[in-house]
Amino acid sequence: MIYLNAHIGFQFTELAFLDRFQAAAAAGFDAVEFPSPYEYASAQLAELLSEHHLKLVQFAAPHAGTKGTTGICSSPPEFRAQLRSAVEYARALDCTMVHLMSGASLPDQGVAADRELYRRNLSYAADFLLDQGITPLIEVISSSEVPGYLMADFSLAEEMLEDIPHLGLILDTYHTELLGEDSLGKLEHCWKHVRHIQVADFPGRHEPGTGRIDFQKLLAMLQARAYQGWIGCEYRPRRSTTEGLTELRHALTPGRG
Repeated sequence: MIYLNAHIGFQFTELAFLDRFQAAAAAGFDAVEFPSPYEYASAQLAELLSEHHLKLVQFAAPHAGTKGTTGICSSPPEFRAQLRSAVEYARALDCTMVHLMSGASLPDQGVAADRELYRRNLSYAADFLLDQGITPLIEVISSSEVPGYLMADFSLAEEMLEDIPHLGLILDTYHTELLGEDSLGKLEHCWKHVRHIQVADFPGRHEPGTGRIDFQKLLAMLQARAYQGWIGCEYRPRRSTTEGLTELRHALTPGRG
């Protein structure tokens, strides 16, 4: 069984954010994800999830903004306060996975993402979240999309995953291909660490089936390994989200291509 979840940071952006929950449910999704809940009261988001019978798959710990911040490389007091906020939201929203974003260096703004501070904070965060029953996640994000992003290569990710065994990996097909890697080969190589998958085709970051990634082969790999997790639709619709859903589901229905 393949479980697709909407990414309402990318899908249904024709609508105001709070209206995207209803749109995702109406389109047949049973779950959503988005990067940051902190702009809204947790009770408001929890009500929307409950009203539309949606599960929240994962979100990110606070990182002082969207792009070009120190993220998990913040000073320990600031970082630990942010982490407590993530746990409060995770409990309120019944979410069991939190993405620990590394942050990015922007020298022209005097912002530096320190690798050793990142390692220490990541180890602390992983233990802290695990103690709260939350799976800590990392993701390799291309610096072409987020300039200066620290966690921008798989060698660093694999080092962290081996050093901190209870970390999980978000494997994003688009970012993987953008980094010059084969997303299917990388999925197989990192399989024991994969806890969540995000899909967009390459090039273009549009719906699966619009580029060169073999999503039927990806589905066959997941089925062979009895993957029980979600597949997040983190792509940029070529037209409206609704218009692209038929194309999406055709590409991600096993046995079709």
